[in-house]
Amino acid sequence: MQTFPRDYWYIAAFGSEIERRLLARTLLSTPVVLYRRRDGRVVALEDRCPHRRVSLSLGRLVDDRVQCGYHGLEFNDRGVCVRIPGQEIIPPQASVRAFPVIERDSLVWIWLGEPAATDDGRIPAYPMCADPRMAGKPMMVHVNANALFLIENVLDLSHISFVHLSTVGSSYVAEYRAQTTVSDGLIEVTRVMNNVENPPLYKEALKFDYGDRVQKIRFWPAGNIQLHITIAPPGVTDPRQVRNLHVMSPVTPETERSHFQFIGMYRDFDIGNDALTEFIADQFLKTVLEDKVIIEDQQRNADVDPPGATFISTAADKAPLAARRMLRRLAG
Repeated sequence: MQTFPRDYWYIAAFGSEIERRLLARTLLSTPVVLYRRRDGRVVALEDRCPHRRVSLSLGRLVDDRVQCGYHGLEFNDRGVCVRIPGQEIIPPQASVRAFPVIERDSLVWIWLGEPAATDDGRIPAYPMCADPRMAGKPMMVHVNANALFLIENVLDLSHISFVHLSTVGSSYVAEYRAQTTVSDGLIEVTRVMNNVENPPLYKEALKFDYGDRVQKIRFWPAGNIQLHITIAPPGVTDPRQVRNLHVMSPVTPETERSHFQFIGMYRDFDIGNDALTEFIADQFLKTVLEDKVIIEDQQRNADVDPPGATFISTAADKAPLAARRMLRRLAG
């Protein structure tokens, strides 16, 4: 299965997840412990004490230092051991890696690759997460499958005709051919559907049953996914009547067989309606959990199916196959 490249920014957590306590998370098969300093800055350290390889996340915070819960060694926010109980001399190898982290758009980004290659300018933008002109609820789902399965799932939304009929899907979607464009570092998939019946979630949120709808999906390395959905009553071109849904669905691999999916469906209408926000979040989470069933089944089958088992592609797989090739090239 595809290995993801390391010299990219990945989401470690939502900013709201990280507090004045130790949070353990495995990212790209790397154990990481995250916490906030007193001044609010997020710290990410290797989650291993170099003394006896116990997880530092089993310890506690002492001011802005992490104290190992086994023998009390303390590490500052740069990963340097600054105290060993009962011992004055601290060996130089008594340190752990500190990972670059930046908090932006309510997301905490981490760089797990070569430190010298770190480039703050390459942090992806998810402005919908912090834009006061939009309403939505961020959520995180853990999936026991390689992250590539999720990327392929979102890049081929014809599956919503069969998996998501009670939420965002309609039976006709698979019959509309998508337009796919692949450029250097970006894959876009656009599907235009005019004068079609809205699926259940949209009917409830928009209060009209039929509409002209455009889905635009964007994927770029390493695990970034955004969807922009526009819906308007049939034939209406007045931009004031067009409803916009901005969906985030980036992934961060945990291991080769598991990943974190960071999700949220944000809207630019009826902003102050908290009940609607909760309804959309509930239905969107239901949708993602339906995908989780499919994707985890794919992983289980991939683990046991014999080499050379039949594996075909269809016309709708242009974007998923392009994503596979792109990630394979970047991972080397």
